[in-house]
Amino acid sequence: MISNNEYSKLLDQQFETKTNISANKIIPGTILKINDQHVIVDIGYKSEGQIPKEEFLNTGSTDDLKTGQIIEVFIEKLEDREGNIRLSHEKAIKMKSWEKLQKLYDNKERVKGFIVGKAKAGLYVKIMGTNAFLPLSQVDVRPVRDVSHLIKTEETFEILKMDYSKGNIVVSRKAILEEKQKTIKNEIIEKSKSDSFVNGRVKTFTDYGAFVDLGGIDGLVHLSDISWSRIGHPSDVLEIGKKYDFKILKISDDSDKISLGYKQLKDDPWEKIESKISNNEIYDGKITHITDYGAFVQLIDKDLEGLVHSNDISWTKKNIHPNKILDIGFNIRVKVLEIDKEKKRISLGIKQTEPNPWENILNEYKKDQIIETEIKNITEFGIFAKLNDNIDGLIHKNDLSWTDSNGDRTLKKYQKGQNIEVKIIEIDPSKEKISFGIKQLSADPFNEFFKDKNKGDIVSATITRINNNGIDVEVANFIDTTIRRKELSKNKEEQNISRYNEGQKIDAKISSIDLTNRKFALSIRQLEIDEEQNLLEKYGSKSSGSVLGDILGKALDEEKDTKEE
Repeated sequence: MISNNEYSKLLDQQFETKTNISANKIIPGTILKINDQHVIVDIGYKSEGQIPKEEFLNTGSTDDLKTGQIIEVFIEKLEDREGNIRLSHEKAIKMKSWEKLQKLYDNKERVKGFIVGKAKAGLYVKIMGTNAFLPLSQVDVRPVRDVSHLIKTEETFEILKMDYSKGNIVVSRKAILEEKQKTIKNEIIEKSKSDSFVNGRVKTFTDYGAFVDLGGIDGLVHLSDISWSRIGHPSDVLEIGKKYDFKILKISDDSDKISLGYKQLKDDPWEKIESKISNNEIYDGKITHITDYGAFVQLIDKDLEGLVHSNDISWTKKNIHPNKILDIGFNIRVKVLEIDKEKKRISLGIKQTEPNPWENILNEYKKDQIIETEIKNITEFGIFAKLNDNIDGLIHKNDLSWTDSNGDRTLKKYQKGQNIEVKIIEIDPSKEKISFGIKQLSADPFNEFFKDKNKGDIVSATITRINNNGIDVEVANFIDTTIRRKELSKNKEEQNISRYNEGQKIDAKISSIDLTNRKFALSIRQLEIDEEQNLLEKYGSKSSGSVLGDILGKALDEEKDTKEE
C-alpha cells in the first residue's frame, strides 16, 4: 500500500504539472493515436487534444508521424464549448520558426528557403515551415519576366521585413546576388589588372553583340570585338550555351558594365599584313555579305576580309545589283587591288582575275561595221544586243527608226532572242561602251528629200491633225512638221483653222531648213504673199485702189481656172 506521504507527493506532482499547462504556451505532447482526420495527443492534462492531420501536411511532417512520438504543440484553449483541449502543431512550429527567424533578422544573417509557388506580384517561399513572400523586384538584379524556372528550387535569402502581428515575412534574393556580383566583379577587376582573361557562358544574342554569364555577373562582347573579320551576327562565331575565354576590355566604375573581347585573344591580322597578302596577287575567298554597293569576301586562311565594289565584279555586266550575280557562301577568286593599312581596308576585284575583253576591242571591231547579232534584253530606253560572248551593246530607241521620232512604236516590234542586223556607231573602251544603230543601216530619208530643196521652194503636204496652234502636216509621207496659225494666211481674218480638214492636201513654201538637226518649217502665208507679188508684176504693178483689186481678182480667177484645167 501507498503511504499517506507518498500519496501526498503524487498529488502535489500532478497538481504542479497541471498548473504549468495553460493557454498560449508551447509544450511537448505524446502522440497516442493517428486516424484519417486527426492526430490524438496527450499533454498530461485531464483529457487528450486533437490536432487536424492537415496541419502536419502544411509543416511537411506527415511521413514521420508515429504513435508514441513526442511533438511540440501550441495550446490554443484548454477547454472549448465541448470541453475539449484545442491544440495546434502548425502554430507551434511557426512560433518556434519566428523566434529563430527573428534572431537571424536581428543579426542580418541569411536563410535558406524553398520556393513553393507563384503569386501575382512575386513568389511564395517556405522558410523553416513558415510562409514568406519574395517580391518580383527582389528576385534578380535585373528585371525578370519569367520566374517559372525558380519554382521548386532552394535559394538563399535575406530577410527584409518581419511583422508577426500580420504574419508577414518579406525576403530578397536580389540582395544575395548583388553581393555575389560585387565579389565576382572585384575578382574580375583584379584579373583585368594583370591583362588576364575570364571564362564565360554565352547567354543571349542581340544585333549588336552577345551577353556572357561570368558566373553571376554579365559581360557584353560587342559585335565589332567578336572577330577581326566582318560578321553580320554574333551567331556567325559564337554559340549560345557554350563557354569561351574572353579578354576584359573595360569595367565601368559607376555600374556593373563589363566590356569583353573575343577577337583580342588572337593576333591582329593587320599587324603583319605584309607577310600575308600583297597587291595585285590573286587569292581564294568566300563571300560573307552582299550590299547594294558590292560584296565582302573573306580571304581563306588569311583571317582578313575585303570589299569587291560593284564596279569590280564583272567587265561586262553593268548597273546590276551584286546579288543578281553573287551569292553568300560562294567560294571565289579575287585579286587584291589596294591595301589601306591605316583604315584597315582591302579593295578586291573579281573581274581583274580574268582578261579585260575591252583591251583589244578596237582591233576586232570598227565604227560603221555592220554585224549580225542577237537581242539579249529589251528595256524602256532601248535594246541590248550581243557584240561577242563577253560584251553587249545598246541600241537606243532613238536609233531604231528615222521616221519614228521617239522610237516607242518601233521598240514594240522587237523581242528577246531575235536575230537582227546592226551598225556599230560608237566604240569607247575607256567608258566600256558600245552603241549600235538600226536606222543607220539606211540613208536618212530627211536628208535625201531635202538635199536638192532650198528655202522658198514649194512642197505638197497632207494635213494629219488640227490643233489650236495650227495644223500638223506630213511631207513625203514620213516627215512631220507643224504650220503655225500665223503662217496659215497673210490675212488675219483668214487664219481660222476651221477652213482646214484632216486629210486635206495643201501647198506650202519652205521657210527654213536645218539639215543638221533634221528640222524645217512651212508657210502658207509666204506662199500667198509671193503669189500676189507675182500677179502684181504680171498684170499691172502701177495700178492702185479699186482698179488694183479688180485686176488681182481677175488674175486670181484666171490662175484658178488654169489649175483646174
